[in-house]
Amino acid sequence: QKANSHRFRKSHKNQMKAVVLALTLALVPDFSPGKTYVYKYEASIMNGLPDEGLARAGLNITSKFLINAVNQNTYMLKPLELKINEYNGVWPKDHPEPVSKLTAAMTPELNIPIKFEYSNGVVGKVFAPEGVSDLVLNLYRGFLNILQLNIKKTHNVYDLQEAGTQGVCKTLYSVNEDVKADRILLTKTKDMNHCQERITRDMGLAYTEKCEKCQRESKNLRGSTSYRYVLKPVPSGIMILEADVNELIQFSPVSERYGAVQTETQTLSFLEIEKSPIAPIPAEYHHRGSLKYEFSNEFDLSPFQLAKVTDERAQIEELLNHLITHNAEEVNEHAPLKYWELIQFLRLARYEDLEAVWNKYKNMPSHLWLLEAIPATGTTAALRFIKEKFQAEDLSVAEAVRTLVAAVHMVKANPESIKLFETLTEDNKINANPVLREIVFLGYGTMISKYSAESDVSPAEHIKVITNFFPLQPIQKRLSEAVSKGETEDIILYVKVLGNAGHPSSLKSITKIMPVHGTAAASLPIRVHIEAIMALRNIAKEEPRMVQELALQLYMDKALDPELRMLSCIVLFETNPSMALISTLANAVKSEENLQVASFTYSHMKSLSRSGSVLHPSAAACNVAMKILSPKLDRLSLRYSKAVYGEAYSSLMLGAAATAFYINDAATFLPRSVVAKTRAFFAGAAADVLEIGVRTDGLQETLLKNPSILESTDRITKMKRVIKALSQWRSLPNNKALASFYFKLFGQEIAFANIDKPMVERAIELASGPSVQAYGLKALKTLLLSGVNFHYAMPVLFTEVRRVLPTATGLPVELSLYSAAVAAAAVEKPTLSPRLPEDFPLSRLLETEIKLETEIRPYTMETYALMGVNTPVFQAFMVSRAKFNSTVPAKISARLDIKEGDFKIEALPVSTPENITAGFETYAVTRNIEEPTAEKITPILPYKAFPSISSQIISSEILEEDDKHKVPFLAKRYCAKYRAIGLKACFKVATENAAFIRDSALYRMIGRHNASFSIKPEGEAAVERLEMEVKVGAKAAEKIIKQINMNDNAGTVLSKLNKILTSNLNRTASSSSSSSSSSSSKHSSKSSSSSSSSRPSGSSSSSNSSSSSSRSRSRSSDSSFEAIYSKNEFLDERDVAVVVSVRAVKTNKKDLGYQVVVYVDKPNARLQIILYPLSGSNWKLCADGVLLSKHKVSAKLAWGEECKEYSTMITGETGLVSSSPAARLRMTWEKL
Repeated sequence: QKANSHRFRKSHKNQMKAVVLALTLALVPDFSPGKTYVYKYEASIMNGLPDEGLARAGLNITSKFLINAVNQNTYMLKPLELKINEYNGVWPKDHPEPVSKLTAAMTPELNIPIKFEYSNGVVGKVFAPEGVSDLVLNLYRGFLNILQLNIKKTHNVYDLQEAGTQGVCKTLYSVNEDVKADRILLTKTKDMNHCQERITRDMGLAYTEKCEKCQRESKNLRGSTSYRYVLKPVPSGIMILEADVNELIQFSPVSERYGAVQTETQTLSFLEIEKSPIAPIPAEYHHRGSLKYEFSNEFDLSPFQLAKVTDERAQIEELLNHLITHNAEEVNEHAPLKYWELIQFLRLARYEDLEAVWNKYKNMPSHLWLLEAIPATGTTAALRFIKEKFQAEDLSVAEAVRTLVAAVHMVKANPESIKLFETLTEDNKINANPVLREIVFLGYGTMISKYSAESDVSPAEHIKVITNFFPLQPIQKRLSEAVSKGETEDIILYVKVLGNAGHPSSLKSITKIMPVHGTAAASLPIRVHIEAIMALRNIAKEEPRMVQELALQLYMDKALDPELRMLSCIVLFETNPSMALISTLANAVKSEENLQVASFTYSHMKSLSRSGSVLHPSAAACNVAMKILSPKLDRLSLRYSKAVYGEAYSSLMLGAAATAFYINDAATFLPRSVVAKTRAFFAGAAADVLEIGVRTDGLQETLLKNPSILESTDRITKMKRVIKALSQWRSLPNNKALASFYFKLFGQEIAFANIDKPMVERAIELASGPSVQAYGLKALKTLLLSGVNFHYAMPVLFTEVRRVLPTATGLPVELSLYSAAVAAAAVEKPTLSPRLPEDFPLSRLLETEIKLETEIRPYTMETYALMGVNTPVFQAFMVSRAKFNSTVPAKISARLDIKEGDFKIEALPVSTPENITAGFETYAVTRNIEEPTAEKITPILPYKAFPSISSQIISSEILEEDDKHKVPFLAKRYCAKYRAIGLKACFKVATENAAFIRDSALYRMIGRHNASFSIKPEGEAAVERLEMEVKVGAKAAEKIIKQINMNDNAGTVLSKLNKILTSNLNRTASSSSSSSSSSSSKHSSKSSSSSSSSRPSGSSSSSNSSSSSSRSRSRSSDSSFEAIYSKNEFLDERDVAVVVSVRAVKTNKKDLGYQVVVYVDKPNARLQIILYPLSGSNWKLCADGVLLSKHKVSAKLAWGEECKEYSTMITGETGLVSSSPAARLRMTWEKL
């Protein structure tokens, strides 16, 4: 055994010596001069789920590659015998199919050889003629990527950051030698999640932040590439005999182990050595980059189609005409897709093309399609177009506002587009309009922010780059001038611009206007200081440490206004402070004398301490700080400032958070400011979705001028004093705002306004000015007399988010999300009775019946999520498509008769199988440019024919199939009948998904899902229309449905009223004294003796005057609800104020529905509402309320048969208890 052990150790030692010996030699790939090395190469790329039996889409390329040396470090590379195959089918049953036309089209370009530098196993510069496209050159890079070998001579296992087509990423090498076969076996693995430089390009993600904690816990995008080489030692180095590459890119929108997968494989095998060299083509070879993937026009490519661009202008007009024609009467179900196609062609268009198309359509209603689509292209040409058209007065102010706001968020930020925005800030027409000026300046800051977010350079280099082509100095210079002149409004605007930009280079300019003790800026208005502090929040995302120091200094300065200190606290917590910093704040709060600041900071820490550490890194530190602070701060009331934070986050990487800041002051009547913000988390990213802030500075001052408002008094008196104080707004100085607000979307301020004295005066002057009144009257007369029909279609691009990243093969993979919708409406010309003369006075409208018809067209929305290969010549995608269609009532007719107090709406039902439908499906699609219309589509679950969701009968069982390839199918149907209006509503859902393979959220989504909601007539007679009629005034009682059978217990409420009225008329024939006595004795059990004895006696000569005087006296004589109610349980038709009827009119003329009658008894301050069905039931709902005094109100609610089955009483009172405001609510019931 010892001998065997000795021989084993000796053998192992010899093997290790052999490996070390081999490694000490020149282990670099060798391509000797004078020889041409021939390799067989195959690359394939597949998209789909990793399981068998599901559809996939992909591409397969095979060819030979020839390599020979030109000189010591330069080589020629040329492919031969190219073949391209596409895969679209069920994996692994189906096989790739040749794409002969595409192969023939690409062969000439792929026969052009290129040059590349290669030294010590590292690929250097790449050279190619101009005729080689970026796509083909990237395919060459995919082959050269295999040749990239960094072999160390002294190690057999090591890692390093290695350059490749995807960037510079962490790579692990392992080198072994097969001594017997005289081969070296090398493996290397690239971790695409740990890259020093990861090559990617994003669109629509400028406003998102990476949630580092989310990504650490569960990555939604993962990638790795493994290489296996068989190398042969040769005298001058090594020769690559075989190479296998396997790359895996996995994406899941939710936090799951399994996701949609794109796999790439490459195989390289040595065939032979030839003597003939590769001859370059007679063209100049230019330096075309290195081994790294080069982006070109990936975002100009539509993932929905491959179209040959022959005549851009003609193709744009063809698409525009298609949209106009097919959406004139109703929205076509393919309208969103066609709208996307229009956007893609407009992206390819030059400014001159946009100009020509606009000139053709600008005077047509269809020009609205262009105005919506052009900003959505996101090109610099689109921004220039908007600018030129506004200056040429082709766009109205409203159109300019809409298109500029869209352009700010959709146009790609680059030096040219930012320069265009800079010129807009100097435009006289823009500056003359306050709204446009605000949009342009804020948009300028937003464009800088977007450029910073999308820039590939490091932050340190970026500060130099940003100064070269779009310096922030002009804004900073304007800010300095505004400060020196004391122009507060301009200072605030420029600070907001710097806040939107969020660039660290702005910090110095903002610091100069901070309220730091002892500086000149301390004398600036507090509004300026507020905006300066709030502008730090976006800068904190780039430079948290610098902002922390400044914010902490401001917070600790107790001489500052408490509001500024609280705002500094907000900024501090947005920098994700450390445990030490939060502990410092907690200790400061312990000794804080200002309870507003203490309450705000404590509540902020407490709400954050409940947060999950995934969403807020400071949660754990705040939890510790809570143990330092006294719980007494919890007892502070809402009179003190508060911060509230709440969140919801699931293990699926989906979440939302909401924050509210309520800043108060002990001396103020209203809160000084309120801020509300929402934040969303999805797929490892975070974004500030919406933020709204309101301030009430001038309003506070106006109210505090009337000290009586703060007195402890009743609510009505206080309200009157507040209204009187507000009416004195004219006494405010011009530079003092009554209130102000701002609106942020995705962290960028898009609008703000100060409501001050000049603004209110301008609004009053504008509204009351003769020109506005004349214009309004002229427009109204044109609408009423000319009979103009109005048709409108509104397309909206909700979402376009794209990420492109290269693969080892040199082909790009795209992850994208699109969402668009198209809605339409039509208003028909109004009908007037009697017809108005040409020049009618406005008073005639009060005597005219107006009838207006409008039609709501179908609404359709489509959303696509895609993953796959997107190139100018070939596409292979996995597609998830969601579609929503709505065909709610086709026509709505409205009739208004002001003189008679009659208002009626009729809705004509839509006769369609489903009123609302929603569908979701997942499929594989491939297409190529040579056969653009011959796309292939395979459902991802191909083994079951999916029945239509609109089929008449759907089973409610889960169908279990014996065949293991069959997909489980679930269908449900739920219906509810509303006999009162003769309609039936049904909801149907059907689904088949991949959960039978793996029960997870992603697999439950994959497949096909359909849902529909429909409303149909129920019963023998069909519903002609739905009606809602409102009648007000003295004749309202005429509209009460008088289907009364006096001998039938199921009579309507009028049968009760008839009995009461008859009884009242009989009683009024006798003397008033006996009438009072009878009434008192009848209700003596429920009325107090004092109220009975306090009634004054009197007489009346007629029944009407007797009734009237009796009712007028009751308000002062009766002191309880019971007394008033017992006198007259139901009010009569003379008290009817409003009648509302909602009914379905059927073909048999029988009405189904409900009627609401509102009675008002003014002398008794009493309101009574009775609701009852129009036929077939004695059920009623009766609501009765009486205002007994300024401090007390009582109400009775009863329902059931004749309102006798159930009832409850509610009484509310307000007043004072020991000089403190108090309220009491009492509720009693007989039966519930």
